[in-house]
Amino acid sequence: MQFNNKDYNPDQHDRWRALTVKNPYATQLVTAAFEDGGFVYAEKSIEVRSKYTNYRGDLLICSSKNPDLPGYENGVSLGLVELYDIKPVSEFTPWDWEQTRIPPEKRKAITKGYGWLMRNPRRVIEFPVKGQLGIYNLVYTKDCILPYPVAMVIDRKIYELGLKEVTNE
Repeated sequence: MQFNNKDYNPDQHDRWRALTVKNPYATQLVTAAFEDGGFVYAEKSIEVRSKYTNYRGDLLICSSKNPDLPGYENGVSLGLVELYDIKPVSEFTPWDWEQTRIPPEKRKAITKGYGWLMRNPRRVIEFPVKGQLGIYNLVYTKDCILPYPVAMVIDRKIYELGLKEVTNE
């Protein structure tokens, strides 16, 4: 059960820093894709936001209720990621843009903002969430948010070869 921050009791509750993202991007942020340098990266490892944040550490990624896309879990917790750095959009490389999953035709319109760099995605068992804007505190009954078993990941080189196969490049 989700509680207000004022109801937080460390003996009965877990508190998470959370971020709500629309699907399919939310699911891509928590779906492990490849390993590089001892870190695991998801299908999407950069979330573009208009604001900078000083926060670094684990974020519980939640999917928004809308749009309600078929085949996706909407309005639930999806997984944990480590927000490890921030990078201005103006400094993005072509690889960075690919990690945002933003379609190429929409990228030119994005001249301001920040890329929130994320790694080490861990899926959790889905639980209903009432999302909010920005990073927010989410308080749940202790042990409500539980991880799925760890999935197999591949290295970056094999991942890139697979992408080329799929996109016929």
